[in-house]
Amino acid sequence: MQSTRLFAQATGLFRGLARNHTQTSAISISGQRYFSNTFHARNEDTTKTPEAVEAAGEESVQEEEEVEPVKLSRRRRRFHEWANGNGSKYSRPAKGTTNYLGTSNIYDAFIADPEQWSVRKLATQFGISLKRVEAILTLKAEEKVMEMNGVALQKKFNKGMEQLMGVDQALDTLKEPLIDIFPAVGKPKFKTLKEDASFTPKDAADVLGRIPFKDLERRVIASEQAEFTLPTPSASLDSSAVNNKATKRSKFVIVDTSS
Repeated sequence: MQSTRLFAQATGLFRGLARNHTQTSAISISGQRYFSNTFHARNEDTTKTPEAVEAAGEESVQEEEEVEPVKLSRRRRRFHEWANGNGSKYSRPAKGTTNYLGTSNIYDAFIADPEQWSVRKLATQFGISLKRVEAILTLKAEEKVMEMNGVALQKKFNKGMEQLMGVDQALDTLKEPLIDIFPAVGKPKFKTLKEDASFTPKDAADVLGRIPFKDLERRVIASEQAEFTLPTPSASLDSSAVNNKATKRSKFVIVDTSS
């Protein structure tokens, strides 16, 4: 019995040794194959001729040339056309000047063709409200009348007042809506209602003593859509009255002495 047990243990030991030997031989064979493959690959890389290298370089260059150019958008193309044309003079502004700012673009466009350059189109083009465009056109018309009557204009007034008050003259982008609706707001009022009572905006306007907001908005839009006309100088204003006004306005004048 003891000899049989010893023989069984020895048989298991020999089987384990044989299995380990088989795995080791398989690993060594695969390692040899891998080494031989890498050796052949290195030999193939070293055997490349200069002509093959040049051909590969030419193929890569052709692939780069075949890439389609970036397609510019319509606004980008218009910008490049303007920058290479009329806008080229603004690329290098003179020091201390603002030749990139216009002084009468809105007024000139409106005078040239009021139907094409309406108040709404000018407001949309320059990103300002309709009331501001109307104010600019009115002021420019008054300026032309004063220049015709020989009134001295204080063109440095804005700059001088900002310097006196210490205003930061950094440019801020102005973007405002076309129409501003400002309802008359007073003191708050309170009204007690039942939980199931109906209370419409018209009822609220009656309690507050105001116009309903929808009606107010409709009136403002209708007034803004009316045709804008420049004010005409009154015929009763004679030259003496203009001279008197000029003398009254000339009591306080800011003069630019830096130049």
